[in-house]
Amino acid sequence: MSALRPSGARAAARLSATGLCVALLCACGSTPPDPAALVRQTSAHMNGLHAFHFTMAVQGFTGSAMPVRSAEGDARPPDLHARVQLAEGGVLLEVETIVAGGRVYLKSFTGGWQPLTSAEVAQLFDVQALFDPKVGLFSAMAATAGPADGTQQSVGGHSTWTVTGRLDGTRVHDLLPVAQAQGEDSATYWIEAPSTLWRASLSGRLFDPAKEATITFDFSAHDHPVTITPPPLG
Repeated sequence: MSALRPSGARAAARLSATGLCVALLCACGSTPPDPAALVRQTSAHMNGLHAFHFTMAVQGFTGSAMPVRSAEGDARPPDLHARVQLAEGGVLLEVETIVAGGRVYLKSFTGGWQPLTSAEVAQLFDVQALFDPKVGLFSAMAATAGPADGTQQSVGGHSTWTVTGRLDGTRVHDLLPVAQAQGEDSATYWIEAPSTLWRASLSGRLFDPAKEATITFDFSAHDHPVTITPPPLG
């Protein structure tokens, strides 16, 4: 093989240096977006979704105020259809709930559907507020104080930026009426730029003035077709 001429050697060196720079840039990741703008845009985008799938997991101290340990289902705000795991006397029970037409329905352990009164909903868990366009999680995002960018993380195969901040306890209480309406709680969002939320967590003394708890939401199937109707009673 013939030797490279001087000009060819210089060109090869330039190409090698360029490739090294590209590799270093890729390793460092892209520039983080402005966290405040990212949260505002995501709040508006998620509040405008027609439907989505969600899971919710509760960890830490809940006491008797928060019987729910986990939930999974589909939302077409303001309607929702989910399976919910409740803690009752140290035993986990799974129930099915539907929110449709402004009413909440619960599938009893015997298999029949029954409408719940407002008082009964308050005793269990008011799922209607979670994704309410005015007071729900996505709306509350816009009120996040001190948003700060974090690291890039993969959530369900999606490259996201983490944004941390604080939510006033009254805003958390609005979307989760069983939560304490006091102080501030920590919020973390996993957002795929420019405005897609794949995960969110709220943590703090949510259900007790002295003990910590965390609620984590995961989202998928954004804007997939969902039909939710009142169930047959009986």
